[in-house]
This record gives sequence, C-alpha cells and structure tokens, in this order.
Amino acid sequence: MRIESLIEEFGAHLADDEHTSPRTVEFYEADLREFARFLAGNDVNEIENVGVGSVMEFRNHLLEEKRKRFTVYRKDAAVRRFLDWVRTATDANLDFDPIEPMHQPLDQQIVFLEDEEVEQLLSFPTHEPAAARDAAAIRLMLDTGVTVSEIRGVLQSDVDLDAAQIQLGGPGSHLAPRARRLSDETVEAVRGYLNTRQDDTPELIVGRAARPVTTSKSLQNAIWKRCEQVGMWRVSPMNLRHTFAIRLLRKGASLNDLKDALGVRDTTNIGVYKKFV
Repeated sequence: MRIESLIEEFGAHLADDEHTSPRTVEFYEADLREFARFLAGNDVNEIENVGVGSVMEFRNHLLEEKRKRFTVYRKDAAVRRFLDWVRTATDANLDFDPIEPMHQPLDQQIVFLEDEEVEQLLSFPTHEPAAARDAAAIRLMLDTGVTVSEIRGVLQSDVDLDAAQIQLGGPGSHLAPRARRLSDETVEAVRGYLNTRQDDTPELIVGRAARPVTTSKSLQNAIWKRCEQVGMWRVSPMNLRHTFAIRLLRKGASLNDLKDALGVRDTTNIGVYKKFV
C-alpha cells in the first residue's frame, strides 16, 4: 500500500478523533509527509517495505540535522502513532509494533528505576483483578526485560510457575527465543493474578472481558494509572526494560549475557548501559 495514500487516510482519521486537536493533526500530517519524503529518498514508497530500521534511520537523520529535541520527539511520536494505526487499522502487512521503542533514546538518556522506586511503583493494592494483572505484568517486565509488545503475546502455557520460568520470543516476536527465571515475588504475583481469572483465554495478560490485549498503549496506560495511584512519575514499559538491563549488569552479567537476556541480535546499542554499572 502506498505510504502517501495511507497518510491521507490517517489524517482523516485524526480529524475525526475528538481527542486530537486540529493543531496536532496539522503538525502530524506535516511530520509524516517529511517521513514519506525521507523514505522516498531511500526508494521506499510502499508501507510493506517500512521496518524498524526505517524509523531509526529517520530519527538519526533528524538528529544529524541538529533539529530541536522537542521537534525530534514530536516527529518520532507522529511516525510511531501513524505506523501503529497502519498495523492495527488497515490491511497493510506491517509486522512490527512501532509503539515499542527498538533502539536507545535520544542522547542515550536511559531512565531506569532504583530499588526504592521499584518498591514505590509496586506499592498499589492488588485486591482487584485489574490491579493484580498490572502487578504481574510490571513484575514480569522487571524480572525478564520482556517488552510490552512481547508480553501481549505470552500464553499461559509459556509460564511454568512450579519451575519459576517463562518462555519469551515466541512466534510473531521480533526478539530471539529465550527462557528467563522468575523471582519468588513474581511467581506469587502471577499465580495470584491467574487465580482471579475465570476464563479460557490462552493469553497470560488479558484486557477487559478477558480479551487479548490488542495494543501496547493500553498496557502502558495501565502502568501510568498505577504510577498516579502511588504518586510517582510516569514510568514507561521501556523504563522497566532499562531497569532489568542495568540490574542484570550490576549482578555481574556481560554484554553478551545481556544481549541474550534481551533477545537482541548484537551488543551495539546495549553498550550504553555500561556507564550505569
């Protein structure tokens, strides 16, 4: 499908969204047309040929032009929102989740949680099923580095609570298959959450009416809700993945160990974590 045509459709979609201001629509359309021109310069005109590398290259292109940070963040957000809409609302064959950042942030500004912040984040009551779910998801992210897009595809059969182990990187994941150990606290949280379930949905983490979680943003919003509940700044799923990575290195793991744990192909981008050890 042609990228330019999809941008026009997306613009119309935004214009009909009561939560998106006309000014935002104007900015997003301009940002996306710049993205399309950049792709065309690399002979990419069909959305099926856009990959994670395209998003990274566009961001790097903006940084090399020394654009203002706010501008780069806005354009990056526009591209990711557009691609997520393409992936979830059209028939285009886009096989990656652009909401999940696939590379280090601007200026390699890694934001992670110290132990006391982790304790604060997990201090919300878990009596309600939704809260039990969110606690289980947060602990899994902290324990394993699982991405927010990956965790949506994890099945109950991928988890062996008796062996305290989870299998990640299954079919459809862009990350490598890997098995990770779970802490006693995470095993307890997952077991407690599953005990609140009265459905046959195979996915481990489910949304309303026990349906599979369809977007990464819904889980991100759930985490933000818990942050507000405990009086904390908005922690993103990527912050939790950063926290996992830094904790692992602080325990003495090598970059190769971390590469395998994160399910990534090489150590190029994860070397930035070394300065926090």
